[in-house]
Amino acid sequence: MGQAPSSPGPLGTKFRVIGAGMSRTGTKTLNQALTILLDGPVHDSGIQSLGGSIHEMKTWLEIMNLAPKAKTFAERKKLDWLFSSILEGYVATMDCPAATLVPEIMRVYPDAIVIATTRDHKSWWRSMEYMNSMMSTWYLPILVLWLHKAQVYGLWAERFQSIMLWRYGDEQIVEGTIQKHEDHLRREVPAEKLFWYEVSEGWEPLCRILNVPIPNQPFPHNNSKDDARKVFQEHVIAGNLRGVFFGYPTKSY
Repeated sequence: MGQAPSSPGPLGTKFRVIGAGMSRTGTKTLNQALTILLDGPVHDSGIQSLGGSIHEMKTWLEIMNLAPKAKTFAERKKLDWLFSSILEGYVATMDCPAATLVPEIMRVYPDAIVIATTRDHKSWWRSMEYMNSMMSTWYLPILVLWLHKAQVYGLWAERFQSIMLWRYGDEQIVEGTIQKHEDHLRREVPAEKLFWYEVSEGWEPLCRILNVPIPNQPFPHNNSKDDARKVFQEHVIAGNLRGVFFGYPTKSY
């Protein structure tokens, strides 16, 4: 929330960073910072899988369906192909569901580094609870259904639940998820490729990780609680108006 879908750059754009931070750890801010520092588009998997092109939404649904059960060589190769097709033209990926699939993305991009945004776990959970309270509002799925691209909402939630169960043993993001996620990264990502970063630290440590100069512009800040609430309200208002004047659609994917 708080950002529009991005478009891929030209073929051959080098994919450099797997953004591995759990949602609400500054992922949208890191998205903007990487776009500036790496001079290319970042693929926000949360935004693209729910509000991107039809191709992107369908591909992410297929990835989430296949990842937990990809056991054979052919299944893993198909998963590799899906990732390469969806991330072609981007310099990095970000947020969930991609952040929960770091080892699988590393298999496709072995030269990429992993940057995990983090924050105090108690403050993270307060922020996550606030987001959950908005997104679990009973009428939100009904009101946003008029948006053609939001009609995947229910299927996305079902498949993300399966990812969470497979990877962390939880059906949804709970208070202990961030610790399980970060422990998983420490186990699965080689130490020389894993970098921890707090967006409150600004440009200097991030530029050091990427070995690039500090830009002559303010550090971005994106997707605060106010940003998230504003986007939520826009969806609710737009959905309500559509429902009143045109009725709610019945089409599903």
